[in-house]
Amino acid sequence: MKTKRMILDAAMLLLLPLLMAYSLIGEAFHEVAGTLMLTLFLLHHWLNRSWWRALFKGRYSLQRIFQTTLNLLLLLFMIVQPLCGILMSKYLYTFLPTAGMASVARAIHLPLAYWGFVLMSLHAGTHLGSMLPKRKKRRTALVILSAISLYGIYAFFKRQIPDYMFLKMQFVFFDYSETRLLFLADNLAVMVCFAVLGYGITQLLSSGKR
Repeated sequence: MKTKRMILDAAMLLLLPLLMAYSLIGEAFHEVAGTLMLTLFLLHHWLNRSWWRALFKGRYSLQRIFQTTLNLLLLLFMIVQPLCGILMSKYLYTFLPTAGMASVARAIHLPLAYWGFVLMSLHAGTHLGSMLPKRKKRRTALVILSAISLYGIYAFFKRQIPDYMFLKMQFVFFDYSETRLLFLADNLAVMVCFAVLGYGITQLLSSGKR
């Protein structure tokens, strides 16, 4: 079961930067990748259904409040975001009666895409501790991840992600002269940045509890 979860989570993390490159990978592939992400998300919740059963049990520490709030925000995102994507569909879901809804769906889909990108990265970071090596190797891994995070902060603003999150820009700018590899590398660095932040928050709240 643990191996299945790890493979599933790894697949979702690999899909995430590809989804952010939707114009570079093609809209048809973006719809396929989005549908796959939704499917994996539903499987993720099925494999972790024990979390739902324990939702109203036990004491809520600050760490648990943080993680639960993050999970519920992600759930809301994964309900609204695919729905907006379906309403905008040009390939997979054209058989649905969605006429006249695309403009509203697009206005919601754009900021949610970037909020979801940040939330999923934070969520991955809350589980980073279980994936890191032990002792001295853990320290080395954290140093490397922190170094990548510094570039991730730069890439976060370079890619104008805050502007998209708060709808200061209503259309995403893609530089078609740059390589897709550079775009994906920047997005991976941003993911690492927020994953490290999520890890740091959980460690801080955990140490406060102790």
